[in-house]
Amino acid sequence: MGLSIFFNSLFGKAKKTTDETIDKATEIAVEAKETLEELADSATKKLDELHLSEKVDGFVKTAKEKASEAADWAEEKAHEVKDAIEDVVKKTEEKIDELTKDKNEAPKTEEKIDISKDKE
Repeated sequence: MGLSIFFNSLFGKAKKTTDETIDKATEIAVEAKETLEELADSATKKLDELHLSEKVDGFVKTAKEKASEAADWAEEKAHEVKDAIEDVVKKTEEKIDELTKDKNEAPKTEEKIDISKDKE
């Protein structure tokens, strides 16, 4: 019997300590929540006073426009480079065909060499 009383007492104390800890943590969480809400309200009021939200909105809008313009410019330049490379490749292929054709179609000239010498 003494053993069961010991365990009940031990677990009872642990349960009581756990309950107290949970209550204290809950109390701290409630206080932190209230403090954060007050800070958020204060920050919102300050932002409204400074009209920062309007300025930030304008900045974001301008940044999006500039990014869009930059993307359009980059896309245009990429197409120009692609077209230029295609032109170079086409001209190179034409030149290779021309040189190959000239070499294959070059008339074969037979040159006769007179190896006899006049000894007079």
